[in-house]
Amino acid sequence: MFPGAWRVPPARGSRYGATELFLRTATLGPTLLALCACGPAAPTYYQQVKPILDSRCITCHTAGAIAPFALDSYPSAKARAQAAASATAAGLMPPWRAGAADVTYLYNPSLTDDQKATLAAWAKAGAPEGDKARPGADLPKLAGGIQRVDLTLAMQQPYAPTLSPDDYRCFPLVWPETTPVFVTGFDALPGVTAMVHHVALYLVPPDSAQAPFQWDAEDTAPGYSCFGGPFGNRPQEFAVNLLTAWIPGTQGVTFPRNGGVPVPPGATVVIQMHYNTAASLQPDQSSFQFQLASSVDRQMVYQPFLDPGWVAGQMNIPAGATNVPFLYQADPRDFFSLLGSTLDTTNGFNIEAVMFHMHKLGAEGQLWLERPDHTHVKVLDISNWDFHWQLQYSLETPVRFQPGDQLRLKCVFDNSPGRISTVKDVNWGEGSEDEMCVANILSSR
Repeated sequence: MFPGAWRVPPARGSRYGATELFLRTATLGPTLLALCACGPAAPTYYQQVKPILDSRCITCHTAGAIAPFALDSYPSAKARAQAAASATAAGLMPPWRAGAADVTYLYNPSLTDDQKATLAAWAKAGAPEGDKARPGADLPKLAGGIQRVDLTLAMQQPYAPTLSPDDYRCFPLVWPETTPVFVTGFDALPGVTAMVHHVALYLVPPDSAQAPFQWDAEDTAPGYSCFGGPFGNRPQEFAVNLLTAWIPGTQGVTFPRNGGVPVPPGATVVIQMHYNTAASLQPDQSSFQFQLASSVDRQMVYQPFLDPGWVAGQMNIPAGATNVPFLYQADPRDFFSLLGSTLDTTNGFNIEAVMFHMHKLGAEGQLWLERPDHTHVKVLDISNWDFHWQLQYSLETPVRFQPGDQLRLKCVFDNSPGRISTVKDVNWGEGSEDEMCVANILSSR
């Protein structure tokens, strides 16, 4: 059966005959092959995988945090090895929706191809543990956070969410500073980390500062319901500006290039809390930290860019339609002024960051800068919109909008069954089953 096998002589000094020696060697063959394999050894948790998870994942995936499961120990990571490999390979985790563009971004948490391959190989090998006594080198974490805390504000009362799985609740807070200041950094301290999905802060000017407190008083529970923005289902009767925002995993934000957003005395700050109750349901009383400065190198403001006609009802998304695009191109500076922007854009402005906003029917969105010579700069391209991950994309180098340029905004919607509770025509609105298409542009002079 095996030519020549029976003629193998016993090894020198061996007590086994030729036949028994062959059979023993054949039995050990797989083990010997494994020991002598020429390919690289499988990654192990402590040597290669843990440094990746620590640098990019555990700010959310730890006990008590917003993620539905932990990845901060070997047993918890091993249990989710295949899920982690699949989610990172598909680009779903860490959350980052910006695709290829003509700019580069700060604070991009995406894994490299090699890191994705490491997680995939580890999962395929059965998630080996490795040697805890010889850990792999730590990887650098994303830059971020604030350098100091100059002001802390907090919700006045605990609030227990009443809507599931998502509850959007606004809480107006008095801005206590008596002189003009700039917010140069921000961090949120969730009372219930597992429940706070994101925080958005809106600045209400002094002449309208009491309105949000009236809306709060009209609601029997602390705060008031506000899905789309600080007005909730109310008509937008005055201008408000986005002040800053926070999502889990950001570890706070400092505005780049020594910039800051001005806040006048007498203003009201409306805190919009997005509570996701899938992992937890208990009273929350979050607090918020601000880094302030009396002057900055760059005055920055968030300026919303959109088609005013959409707000007037010209954004009909038919029931059942799966690919409904809306496109708008214009010089946005007059619109910025109409909304009460504090930034002088006469000679143009810098695009420092972009935060898209759509609701549940959103499918994709893009923003371009169009030059008079018909060249363009793609500033942001989100081809797989996820309502639950509305991120700010900060540019490594600002893009300059010059007089004569235009911005072009595109949003695509999917109104197929299952996206919202009822298949129906949808138009612009603040409600949870209305829609929006806005590029919030962090601008500077």
